[in-house]
Amino acid sequence: MRAYLLDDELSALEVLEIYLEKHFPQIEIVGKNTKPVEAIDEIGNLEIDLLFIDVQMPKLNGFEVIEQLAKPWPMVIFTTAYDKFAIEAIKFSALYYLLKPINIQELKVAIEKAEENLRANSHGKNLEELLSNLKFGSNQKSKIAIRNNDAIEYLEVNEIIRCEADNNYTKIYLTNSKRLLVSKTLKEFESILEMHDFVRIHQSHLINKEHLKRYIKSEGGTVILSDGTELPVARARKDSLNKSLNL
Repeated sequence: MRAYLLDDELSALEVLEIYLEKHFPQIEIVGKNTKPVEAIDEIGNLEIDLLFIDVQMPKLNGFEVIEQLAKPWPMVIFTTAYDKFAIEAIKFSALYYLLKPINIQELKVAIEKAEENLRANSHGKNLEELLSNLKFGSNQKSKIAIRNNDAIEYLEVNEIIRCEADNNYTKIYLTNSKRLLVSKTLKEFESILEMHDFVRIHQSHLINKEHLKRYIKSEGGTVILSDGTELPVARARKDSLNKSLNL
């Protein structure tokens, strides 16, 4: 597997290079750089399978670099200091990241998953989903990109009434009475939708507060949504709901 390393911190780049050369003989490092703009041209002239890329870099961040690369994109493993929204978006799109300083065991897991993803040839759509959600999030646009089978669905957030857990899937209920079944957990949707004013009211239910029409506070509590759906509020979630509604 041919790999390219991009990180503006030379020390971090050197540590990653040492780890890869010492522990992962199946990986051939064909290029490296500390300058994102230069790396774009270099990568374009190389055939690579795997790109290790830092998220926070000057001039161009890691996501902006990927947007400028020609498709098909290589498999990507992000390296980053803690950045809550970026990490949640990466996880939501079933991609991989390593927190600095890099841990060798976490690196091993990330590479194993990258190899699986390369065989499944699914990383391109996952990256497309990630870049869309980062763009919508950073610009505060009221959309979310969701990979559904081999397509990317772009949903207006205000059209999502609620999300409901269905084992390892999530049912998404929309204002046009349409319903989607997506192979992501409710926890994954909670992580990406909480910035859009969604609140978890139950182990199985995540609701859009814009569609909350009535909140009956007796006992655990009950909410009634704009489509007439009535849902229970779990006792353990009642305080967080009250706080979210400034009650």
